[in-house]
Amino acid sequence: MDQNIKVMFIRNVYNKVNHFIFLSCCYIRRFLYINPNICIGKNTIIEPGVSFNTVYGGQIEIGKNCQIRKGAQLLTYGGNIRIGDECSINPYTVIYGQGNITIGNFVRIAAHCVLIPSNHIYSDVNIPIYKQGLINKGIIIEDDIWIGCGVRILDGITISKGCIIGAGSVVTHSTDPYSIYIGNPARKLKNR
Repeated sequence: MDQNIKVMFIRNVYNKVNHFIFLSCCYIRRFLYINPNICIGKNTIIEPGVSFNTVYGGQIEIGKNCQIRKGAQLLTYGGNIRIGDECSINPYTVIYGQGNITIGNFVRIAAHCVLIPSNHIYSDVNIPIYKQGLINKGIIIEDDIWIGCGVRILDGITISKGCIIGAGSVVTHSTDPYSIYIGNPARKLKNR
């Protein structure tokens, strides 16, 4: 019995030390990356492999107690990305900022999502699309929202408070509060 207690104690200490080292690396990384256009709140964890890019202007603000997982990309491209408190951005999610993105508090964004707050102008067939410019309306994601894996949210959308967006959905229209949306294009399935 004493041997089991000793083994459990050693495992517990080992796990706590490893967790401390992991968190320390995340916090150290946060302070080593000094950029006046990026503001990261207290107790926010930024995992290794996260990309921030403000080279074309704009700002990134991340609230308190958030988790930004490896492989996530936050790219302002001249706009602003604002993330509230206690949010999670999971692996390989891409958030563009051209038309500005505001994400409220308590938002969960699963892996492999793409948030695109701009759209190409393509009205003149005699000019290449990329030379015609962009329309930037922006995206607003209100509080207490769960966005499933692989969701695409397009420009000009407001995801209302309390919504759930099902995995693989493409959101092309704003949502009603406390509703569940699924599909391509995303359609209301039911109220919560």
